[in-house]
Amino acid sequence: MINDRGNLKKIIKYRLSYSGTKETDILYKKMILDKIEIFNNEELFLLSNLFNEISDTDIFNILINKLYCPKKYQKLMGKIINE
Repeated sequence: MINDRGNLKKIIKYRLSYSGTKETDILYKKMILDKIEIFNNEELFLLSNLFNEISDTDIFNILINKLYCPKKYQKLMGKIINE
């Protein structure tokens, strides 16, 4: 587990900046990267896990409300979408 907030943010920023599709990169920047400071350490860790467990395509579809979000990520996704 990564405990250092700075390192965790760097990992997330790198992961979200190189998702493989331009549309996803733009959406991630607008919805997550530009607001990364609003997330606490627990949420950052959960965000990191989200991108390890769910494909970029599925995350994209969750963010645009075309796919159901797994229960353990619903609160995090709500914060991402509503902030």
